[in-house]
Amino acid sequence: MNISPEELKRKLGEREKGNDDFILVDVRNPNEQEIAVIPGTDLLIPLPDFDIEMSKLESYKEEGKEVIVYCRSGGRSTTAYGKLKRNGFTKVSNLEGGILSYSDEADPSIPKY
Repeated sequence: MNISPEELKRKLGEREKGNDDFILVDVRNPNEQEIAVIPGTDLLIPLPDFDIEMSKLESYKEEGKEVIVYCRSGGRSTTAYGKLKRNGFTKVSNLEGGILSYSDEADPSIPKY
């Protein structure tokens, strides 16, 4: 399931009001996160480490929270999305177009690279 940049921005706004029903996971590499990040990102789990680090998300699955993944343009997060689904996560979303689309459609202050 995909989530649009506008929908993610809305959810992040609701989180500020106390509605914390999701976790936002960046699957890019650390050097990319140094360039740009979506405010409110909870975890950085680079895709090459995803299989090993996915256990960090188990408690969110048990709590019934949605896991939203993103990368630069959507390719790596689509892979992470598939890994989560195959490992029993039912509430998973992939940010459409990644951080580039988020910058275009929801928060132009986020740098593009």
